[in-house]
Amino acid sequence: MKNLNLKKHMMTGISYMIPMIVVGGILGALAKGLGGWEVGNFGPAAGATPYSNLALTWAHFWWGVNKLSSHAMSFGVAVMAAGVAYSIAERPGIVPAFVIGFVCNESKGGFLAGLLMAFIIGWFVNWMKTWKLPKWMVGLMPVMIIPVVATFVLGMGYLYILQGPMAALMTMIQNWMMSLNGGSKFVIGAVIGACMGFDMGGPLNKTASMAANALGADGIYGPMSAKIIGGMTPPVGVWVSTLIAPNKFTATEKETAKTAMPMGLCFITEGVLPFAAADPARFVPASMLGSGIAGGLAVAMGVESVAGHGGVFVFPMMVNPLWAVIALVVGSVVTGVVYAFIKKPGEEVTEEEIVDLDIDL
Repeated sequence: MKNLNLKKHMMTGISYMIPMIVVGGILGALAKGLGGWEVGNFGPAAGATPYSNLALTWAHFWWGVNKLSSHAMSFGVAVMAAGVAYSIAERPGIVPAFVIGFVCNESKGGFLAGLLMAFIIGWFVNWMKTWKLPKWMVGLMPVMIIPVVATFVLGMGYLYILQGPMAALMTMIQNWMMSLNGGSKFVIGAVIGACMGFDMGGPLNKTASMAANALGADGIYGPMSAKIIGGMTPPVGVWVSTLIAPNKFTATEKETAKTAMPMGLCFITEGVLPFAAADPARFVPASMLGSGIAGGLAVAMGVESVAGHGGVFVFPMMVNPLWAVIALVVGSVVTGVVYAFIKKPGEEVTEEEIVDLDIDL
């Protein structure tokens, strides 16, 4: 497994994805914070395209910003998959991975499905490179044969084999979470919060988000606050860890944590993916514990959010916003203290181990 360089390929893909998520998350937070949590409904009248009749008004301006955010977020998994496939198979892997990664996101497979398909695509493309073809066809391999064949075979394979079971599993988890509403408010908040802190934007995170949105559609807004605060806790918590135990973190990790903290305040959980990928056995439990406590505390104390996104920008719109702040602080401190205690000291990466992120297109 070590020779497969799984970690290197995965981190390369994540490094490409994070800027896309940062753009989408921050623009979305600004749009909802300044344009209102229903900014997506304030668009222009129907035209040749959704943007045809865009006017220079406050509502239309932030609607446009929100659309930019939505598009950026929808491409996050696709960019990650393309980065992983590029790391494995170089340029021929980019197109099929981007297309299928987008399909994974649209079909609710999320980050994990995109990651799995990226590895499959990379290995499939490398296998295709070994094909013995006539000389006149060799030049067509990277620009036509590999992209078309890989996208067709693996794309339809995903749709007919993996997509169904993934959707069924996510539906089952969502239904189970929604059934908890009749019990303890703390329990449902803690479950949603812990799920938000488990896979940092992956299927379980998305399932918790969908469950909270479904309950919000029924007028139950407590879980929406657990979703937001639980998703904000891991990035803020890892930053707290670097303050508590700075000697356990490398200079690179400290800089990553500094970047993750403002991302967390904007409800961009993906900023901590490098920590989750590099040290899952320690970081994920610490993340889940802090997010679970934050989500449970928020719902138990009556925090409600009619907005489904926006981070700290939508805190003033919440019911009991002071308790929202307290829940975020308590959960982040829990994650920070636990991770600082159980983390092993990191080692600086050598030049030979640094992934070359330059793509010559």
